[in-house]
Amino acid sequence: MIAVGMLDRKVTLFQKEVEVDTSYGGSSNITFTQIDETIFAHLVWKGGKVDEQGNQMQNNQIIEFYVRNGGAMASASVEDYILYDSKKYFIDSINVTDGRKKYLKITTTNVQV
Repeated sequence: MIAVGMLDRKVTLFQKEVEVDTSYGGSSNITFTQIDETIFAHLVWKGGKVDEQGNQMQNNQIIEFYVRNGGAMASASVEDYILYDSKKYFIDSINVTDGRKKYLKITTTNVQV
């Protein structure tokens, strides 16, 4: 159970926006927009792994963010990312943790090349 006092880390949500060129053969422009809402979270470090992809070593750090369900977090999706401690954590999954839908558990990955 998460208590309100445990939500002690300030995080920022960035939502993905896709601008599509409607002309034939047009390209898409993908940007991320910062949400202007203060979001506090409880962090649980789940470890990570070192992997090789495309002849490059990658360090994947997995963190679970517990946040209140509502406001900007109600519209968060797996295409968005969370900025915490100047690092981008891309959202892998979003789950409701409390029986009253009070909190969300957001599982994220930070990839460092």
